[in-house]
Amino acid sequence: MSVVDLFHQIAKNDFGFFQQVKSVADVMTKEPLCLSLDDTFEVTEEQFRRKKVDHAAVLNPDDQSIVGVVSDRDLLRHRPRLLGKAAERDEDQKALRDSVTRFMTRSPLWCTGSSSPIHAMSLMLDHHVDSVLVSPDGRTLDGIVTPNNFIQTLLLYHHVCTRDFDLRRLRLVDLDFRNGIPLDEIFSRGAQTVRDVMTKDVECLSFDEVVSAAIAKMQELEVRHLPVVSADGKIVGILSDRDILRCLPVHQNRAEEPETRFRQVLFATDDRATLHTRVDTIMSRELNSVHPDMLLTDAMAVLQKAAVSGLPVLEPQTKQLCGILTTSDILRVFRVVMHLGMLADSGARTAPTQEVAD
Repeated sequence: MSVVDLFHQIAKNDFGFFQQVKSVADVMTKEPLCLSLDDTFEVTEEQFRRKKVDHAAVLNPDDQSIVGVVSDRDLLRHRPRLLGKAAERDEDQKALRDSVTRFMTRSPLWCTGSSSPIHAMSLMLDHHVDSVLVSPDGRTLDGIVTPNNFIQTLLLYHHVCTRDFDLRRLRLVDLDFRNGIPLDEIFSRGAQTVRDVMTKDVECLSFDEVVSAAIAKMQELEVRHLPVVSADGKIVGILSDRDILRCLPVHQNRAEEPETRFRQVLFATDDRATLHTRVDTIMSRELNSVHPDMLLTDAMAVLQKAAVSGLPVLEPQTKQLCGILTTSDILRVFRVVMHLGMLADSGARTAPTQEVAD
């Protein structure tokens, strides 16, 4: 196909954008940040800051095989709380020189480049992680895939391939694949606004609750964001797992056993002072919010610009909380569209051919 033909297809929206996203290799970051087992916490933190990334693979310097992964959450959990303050101790400076082996996650999740994007998204959603390494064998690194890769893919679709669809709400009957509705149109009609995608039933924290209560609620609900409300029910902030990790003391001996509860290892502490800290002293008060009728593409742009993974959804007039939009919500809608594509392809392959009468 010539370049001109390709752009003609895009202009007519006959390109079939979602059908072109066939594998993880189509969306992954091909040259991710890589760390060595010899790297220290200080070096790792500087690399994250300089490269503006949230995840890095850890490789064995002897044979460049994968031995672990580091996320920004791992760094937050290990960073000394008193560093640079009057009460700084020798132990705080020592923690900066700790090897990456002290805070990395061993046995990271991985998939092959030929894996379906559905598989990578399911790994992230099911295990509550924001990265999956891409490897042919679990040893050799080909790349990394994160929710941001999928959000960028959806934004690219809207910037390049959208047209003026008949944006009537998608009805269940419309999903009869014999109607021939393209995946692009299913996505555009079924996920137009924040309201179409957001999580509606949102648990909240009271501003005077303590960190231990927030941890318990996050673990029970397996969520990473909790809006914080005042006594009169108005939202005054949002608490993320990252906010909690920032205030927890450094792990002395990080457990390597598989987690049986959400954030079991990262949240583990017996520091009573921290556990009794009020959430309104550590929550994010600067609220980036969206409203339910905002276009989903605009909301995704807000997520990217603010470099956050969750946004409260507020009614524009009353400023009352009506939901929350997270990167997980966006992954779920992307996964649904990809599933529908697989079902449509399967139906097309198995549909019986009609005999033509003489």
